[in-house]
Amino acid sequence: MKLWQILAVVGVGIAFGVFEPGRFTYSLGHATLYVFLPPLLFEAAWNLNYKAIVRQWAAIATLAGPGVILTALIVAGALAIVRVPFGPALLTGAILSATDPIAVVAVFRRMRVPKTLATVVECESLFNDAVAVMLYRIVLGALAVGSLDGVAIGQIVLQSAAGAAGGVVLGVAIAFVVARGLRGRGDVAFQIAATAIVAYGAYFAADVLSLSGIFATIAGGIALRYYERTWITLSIADDVNRFWDLGALVANVLVFFLVGAALQIGELTRQPAFVIATLVAIAVSRIVVAGLLLPSGYPRAWLDVIRVAGMRGALSLALALALPPLVPYRQAIVDASFAVALATLAASTLTVRRVVQRATATRTGL
Repeated sequence: MKLWQILAVVGVGIAFGVFEPGRFTYSLGHATLYVFLPPLLFEAAWNLNYKAIVRQWAAIATLAGPGVILTALIVAGALAIVRVPFGPALLTGAILSATDPIAVVAVFRRMRVPKTLATVVECESLFNDAVAVMLYRIVLGALAVGSLDGVAIGQIVLQSAAGAAGGVVLGVAIAFVVARGLRGRGDVAFQIAATAIVAYGAYFAADVLSLSGIFATIAGGIALRYYERTWITLSIADDVNRFWDLGALVANVLVFFLVGAALQIGELTRQPAFVIATLVAIAVSRIVVAGLLLPSGYPRAWLDVIRVAGMRGALSLALALALPPLVPYRQAIVDASFAVALATLAASTLTVRRVVQRATATRTGL
């Protein structure tokens, strides 16, 4: 989607929400997590190159690991200044640590962006989604037991890490089985159905087994594409690629419409200190997180792209809306999530093309 198209869809959603306030608020959270997220994850993973990921694994791991934790801590610190307890503050940080660079990737696909830069930005979004959800569950679990002590957090961390590892194994296993079934099968409808099984099957199978559905779908998409590119007897039709491109477009349109429809602008000013502290923290965190890559030798123009790629989207909103009613500061967290999503979308819209053009003009051997 082009940037103006994203804003137009959000605007249509906001207009709908004026006449039907709150009608799609519940739907946004559940539809994002269980309907739209699997195909969006799969389509992004399907378009990645395994070898490119391996070459840039250090930068990707830095952004998706320490970068997520650092973002959450910066948000928690900013909220502590306005006297929000550490638990809800850290939970807010976890929710808003997942980036959604749809606007940036849309520009990438229309411009000749260096493959290395595109790989880092897209992989950061994919993998930090998974890590952010893990952190979200850790903090939410600790709040549920009424303690953020080391023992409770340690147990939840181990469970989450095991769930992530298990999700990866499950996703790769499902992709392997599906790839074997696709060998020698040129029927497009069958291939589309098979790839859909990887997208949704890995996600829901992992959920049933208490594993990470996000890691499972990402791993499944990357693995299936790897098999398709390396197995001589496995050939995926171009129509399958077009199907997933269209599927991702439809999912994005519906998600951005639901975001606009669920937004209640009047409520964003109910706790201004909470919202303003969160907005400032997110802006600061992108500068700090991008700075983690300075020792890696990437051009500064590339780091600027990583900074503006920090758009927050449907996953953050879905996690906020999925919070149990009794979570402290729940409504403030939801309001801040909407405010951050709108602010980062607007910021990306105003800056992304100029920043990407400058990065594209940068000559480097990376």
